[in-house]
Amino acid sequence: MRNTLAVKDARRTTSGRRSGQRFDAEHGVVTEALLFLGELDPDAIGAAMEDATHYEPTPVYEFSALLRAVPEPLEGFAFVDIGAGMGRVVMLASTRPFRQAVGVEVSGALCETARDNLVRWRRAQDDLACKDLRIVCADAAAYDFPKGHLVAYLYNPFGENTLRRIAETLAARTSGACYVLYHTPVHRAVLDTDARFELVADLQFGAVYRLRVA
Repeated sequence: MRNTLAVKDARRTTSGRRSGQRFDAEHGVVTEALLFLGELDPDAIGAAMEDATHYEPTPVYEFSALLRAVPEPLEGFAFVDIGAGMGRVVMLASTRPFRQAVGVEVSGALCETARDNLVRWRRAQDDLACKDLRIVCADAAAYDFPKGHLVAYLYNPFGENTLRRIAETLAARTSGACYVLYHTPVHRAVLDTDARFELVADLQFGAVYRLRVA
């Protein structure tokens, strides 16, 4: 998901939408859409609705570029998409050698679609590099991240307050390396001004941070 205040280049957005439509058609899934959470299941989302944004899928090629910016092999890392929407990024992550790929999504309606997409995705793939794929319906601010090495991904799914809570949770982890991939980093000042996080790569559309080892 992304923040409605984020402004992106129109040509790149159009190109990303077309590649997303191709992705859906090739794999028999449904991920290319623009949905406002208030029109889905606001009662089920509850208080998290106050800081939530809308659903829009990550462009396929931009996710790959952010992963390439991680300066370590991905083997042995867990991957968590914070604000997973319909599950596109979890599907893309499953083609890499993560030990586990998890999508955390607060909307039950989007979780249902994401789980259905994962079923279709598994059927269409001969041999995924990561076979442990999960969709967790939960408020990301209260989510208990996997232990060990971790790559956390965000497509600007919520505002500054929730991002600060996520940063605190990640910083409190005591085991393994931790990278944060932040697409459309509207609230990047939260991480830029936090001495516990180090900027590893600054791309035009996103940034990669590493949690400093104490």
